[in-house]
Amino acid sequence: MNMKKTVYVTLSAVLLTGALTACGASTENDTPSKASATSGAKGSEPIKLTFASWSISEAATKGALEEMVKNYEAKNTNVKIEFVGIPFADIKQQTFVMASTGNAPDIIQTFPAWFGSYAASDIITPLDDLMGKAYVDDLMPSFKEDFSYNGKLMGVPWAPTPYILYYNKEIFKKAGLPDKAPATVEELLKAAKAISSLKTDSGQKIYGFGEPTDKLAINGEIAMRNLYSFGGSILDKEGKVNANTPEMVNTLSYYKGLVKDGIGPSGAKLKDLRNLFSIGQLGMYVDGNYGKAVFRNLSGKGAEFDKVWGAAPIPAGVSGKSVSIGEAHGLVVSADSKHKQAAADFIKYLTDKEAISIYHQKNDVISARKSLSSMFTESDFDKVLMQQMNNIQPLPKNHPGMEQAYIDIADALLKVSTDTATPEKAAQELDAKLKTSLK
Repeated sequence: MNMKKTVYVTLSAVLLTGALTACGASTENDTPSKASATSGAKGSEPIKLTFASWSISEAATKGALEEMVKNYEAKNTNVKIEFVGIPFADIKQQTFVMASTGNAPDIIQTFPAWFGSYAASDIITPLDDLMGKAYVDDLMPSFKEDFSYNGKLMGVPWAPTPYILYYNKEIFKKAGLPDKAPATVEELLKAAKAISSLKTDSGQKIYGFGEPTDKLAINGEIAMRNLYSFGGSILDKEGKVNANTPEMVNTLSYYKGLVKDGIGPSGAKLKDLRNLFSIGQLGMYVDGNYGKAVFRNLSGKGAEFDKVWGAAPIPAGVSGKSVSIGEAHGLVVSADSKHKQAAADFIKYLTDKEAISIYHQKNDVISARKSLSSMFTESDFDKVLMQQMNNIQPLPKNHPGMEQAYIDIADALLKVSTDTATPEKAAQELDAKLKTSLK
């Protein structure tokens, strides 16, 4: 499949012109020697690497990225890193536009829900040889699989996080519950039921537990956690789509029950749940490690709000074990890059001890590298994250249609939570859609 020269070239001239202006560094005509392609070679010819990122445009992460780059450039004086800030919602589209004319950034930040579009295209390059066997073998298997395609490592997991449970201690106390996270799904639903009978001091409803069900790809990705918890998958043992199963029906029934029983809101986005949790209208929800920074901001209480919430591993499902998914921002090297090895070396730095230490200090980021896992044991929050990291399952194998498949899953969630389809009907319809999306 050649995704580089097709649909994206038809996008507006304004978008294309802006993208090319931002990323002119990738049009260099020089072919570097072996020495100049290695970023650590001080005194060799200058190298400019363009790095397309949404994190550099966000206040919460901008400072950490700038500090990492400053440190890297100080040690590698022949390398200059130039950020290309693109919003999260636009980065996939814009980088494909850039690639359609041979002007893709050297390094691109990407995301699991739509990584399959990159992996199956010709705009990025395999990383096994560029990163080296020792580095590739050091990646945690689940995250390595999430960024592989047809047996090749196509992206590097960066800023990984498992999904964990957050609970509001003040709401638990108000509901007469112990200051202890539920250990099983049954305990979670029981606690959520008690919480959902409460109201705020101003008379607003307090939900017990929320799941995101709006029709977005990320919500379909998050739903894999619940499907795994019920012992299911969207693929059979031969790798073929099989979503019309009792496990899928049970998963959809679970989503339906949250709304029907008044436990959770209908059609919520993840940002809605974060806001409700931060203002005391949601007792529990599941999110990544970035919840901490979000709560501090949305609550208006800063670090003081840390006293209000607790974190715990995902409650055990039918298997009796805590099962979650991991999510990581990905870093890829474009096929257009004239400095692929230098780009890979910079990615190594971004995922090495010094850079991850900076990122962890500012944003609670952890690592997908096995050799660095012992770094994250300072706080109780770190310990919960690392405990869950040992109990995650990889997402379905990357496929060009995986983003649409996640949207199809989210659509099924929305239908059952809004009572426009039964779980049985939604599972049947989803199976048919996935057989088209993932054919």
